[in-house]
Amino acid sequence: MSAKKKDSLAIALFSLLGALMVGHAIYHYPLLPDRIAIHFGFSGAPDAWGSKTAFFFWYFVLTLIIVGGYALLQRTFSQKNTSWISIPNKEYWLEPERADETLDYLRRGLLLLGSGTLLFVLDLIHQSFQVSLGHASKLTHIWTSAGIYIVLCIAWIAGVYRRFASPPVS
Repeated sequence: MSAKKKDSLAIALFSLLGALMVGHAIYHYPLLPDRIAIHFGFSGAPDAWGSKTAFFFWYFVLTLIIVGGYALLQRTFSQKNTSWISIPNKEYWLEPERADETLDYLRRGLLLLGSGTLLFVLDLIHQSFQVSLGHASKLTHIWTSAGIYIVLCIAWIAGVYRRFASPPVS
């Protein structure tokens, strides 16, 4: 599969999840009561309630921060400004003949990590909506969701280190 096609798939997934979060919020807003669960204890049981409007404001802000942050990060990847990038054997991998491929790999990986972040937030918000709608008494799988997200983050970091650990032997 070509790098451009891989990039397109990563962008499509990230965009789809961003749009799904917006659609999720728009769909649930009229269904939820005016006071909803806004904080949950270690066990997943709600321990604070608040305004639906304030919650949705912060839901949209969080979505914009995640989407905007990853979009900004994508734009900052350029061969002219790589000083902030920290990867093993940076000098080798960011030499002009390899820089484009290296940056494409990092861009794609960050988009996939961003997609995982959006999915994690969407899952937690959906669980909280289920509590507020009376369909659950607590978050049903918060620790499973957190564990999967942590494994995703560790796998991404390990993948970067494995990919750039040492220059190929000629």
